[in-house]
Amino acid sequence: NMDDLLAVIEGFAAPLQGQFVGCAISMPGRIDTRNGIAHTGGMLSAFMWEQPFAAQVEARLGVPVTIANDGKCAAAAEGWTGALAGVENGLVLVLGTGIGGGIILNGKVLMGAHAAAGEVSCLVSDISKMADDDFKLTSVERYSEAPLWAGMASASGLIFEYARQKHLPTGSPMPTGEEIFAAYNAGEPEARQALKVFARRVAIGIVSLQSVLDVERVAIGGGISAAEALLPAIQTELNSLFARCPVLPMLEPELVRCHYGNDANMIGALKLFFEQNYYGKYHTACLGCHGCDCRTGCIHVKSGYQCQISENVDHTGNQDKEKRGFAVT
Repeated sequence: NMDDLLAVIEGFAAPLQGQFVGCAISMPGRIDTRNGIAHTGGMLSAFMWEQPFAAQVEARLGVPVTIANDGKCAAAAEGWTGALAGVENGLVLVLGTGIGGGIILNGKVLMGAHAAAGEVSCLVSDISKMADDDFKLTSVERYSEAPLWAGMASASGLIFEYARQKHLPTGSPMPTGEEIFAAYNAGEPEARQALKVFARRVAIGIVSLQSVLDVERVAIGGGISAAEALLPAIQTELNSLFARCPVLPMLEPELVRCHYGNDANMIGALKLFFEQNYYGKYHTACLGCHGCDCRTGCIHVKSGYQCQISENVDHTGNQDKEKRGFAVT
């Protein structure tokens, strides 16, 4: 429940009291970053519904708090100093339990009219099923069973496809992504076919998104993106689709791996925190400025510079001050 979640965040921050000046939170759901409202909370929606979550955390920590959707955070990080740096129009796809999406439009993260831009999990994958009068979707937990892209092209979709290829009995333990890619690397036919099917489903969604967004580059993230076989598999299927459909008016986007991997959410949350709390007072600088070698950059202050880092982000270089922000994801 909400009290338990706030207690966990407060406990995480307690040993750092007096050492930080803000908190940046990356989270699932339809998140209004400007006003600090969590309209929904993804898998937390049982209690995270129309909640002034930023204010609730601020009341516990006593510092400014910024909340943002995890897909948008990933896009903010990659567009800042990552795989989409310098790209005017780009897309981040985070393949996890669902599919996180973040859109860079005209050099900025697109929030949308209702803070719902980039909810690519909800792309319809089977119009006929959704057109049925009896169709309903009343629980986030049912996404994987719904005629949506999330059920087919998320990491969960890969696991389900592998289970289908292996004819695993219903209710049997599901393999992990690591086990599937290990089987793939060992040359197992079922693993190779499962990845081919999965990669084609990801590619089909990219084609659909490209018809609307017309981006220059698509960055793939999420835990399974670390597997060497994933990106080439998606690239092969994407190339094939565009080659077989030359009458499509849109161009094939460049496909790359996210630079920051699983750290992208935290780094992007921190970037959005800067925009919410520091632009106008300070200005952000690029990586490596003034000898700083932290992977998130720094903000200049009168007495020198102060690195702003998140947990588990490498940091070297001297600091003029000790206080820093931290990110929660």
